[in-house]
Amino acid sequence: MYKWIAIIILITIVMIGVIKVLRDWSEHQKNLKFTSDFINKFREFGNDLFNKNFNQENYQWLKLNSFKMQSLSGDFGVARTFKPAGANYFFKGYQIIINGVTEVKNIYQRMSSSFGGLSFEWQMLQESIGMIDDALLSYFGFLENKSEQKFKAIKNPLIWFREGIQFIVTLPISLVYWSGIINYGAYSKVYNNIFVKLISLTVGVIAFISSIITIVTGYVPFSDFMKDLFLNSKY
Repeated sequence: MYKWIAIIILITIVMIGVIKVLRDWSEHQKNLKFTSDFINKFREFGNDLFNKNFNQENYQWLKLNSFKMQSLSGDFGVARTFKPAGANYFFKGYQIIINGVTEVKNIYQRMSSSFGGLSFEWQMLQESIGMIDDALLSYFGFLENKSEQKFKAIKNPLIWFREGIQFIVTLPISLVYWSGIINYGAYSKVYNNIFVKLISLTVGVIAFISSIITIVTGYVPFSDFMKDLFLNSKY
């Protein structure tokens, strides 16, 4: 009876891991496509500006999706300090994508009102567009690197088991994320935290060894062994 319980627990953990790995792969592919679409839209928008054409449709799309892009990119989309061109002050924790798209529009509008823009204004526009593009490219490169790892995880049973354990350990923070209290960036930081991974590893090793021993020896002998070990450790 206890052997079957142990087997069912192992299978359940592995199945949770498989579902988690496949779900992560699907979500990752969606993020990869969304980021690629955002980069293409932004570059099209930027190229139009250099040709003195403000594409209102692309701008609206970028603004509507800038919050999502900012949330997904996490640290890649944040500058620790940022000094606007010509300013004597700094911003800390500057959100490059949300603020940058608006700043690019503002620079272009100032240029339009000054009969084509001065040379330094064109330089400001180029620098602002370049900063956003660099942030987006860095995040896209990170996603592409992750794609290879996530694809390998689909074929690795040990990772299925690890992900199943990690899902159970991090279930409280997952519930907080699903409720909308925290965003994806905060959730990802906690989920990928080294301390959380160590806890998951420890729990996973203990659960795996306990399940195997229970399956091989039976619950009662294993329970008696643990009791004897615990009692002897006191003396």
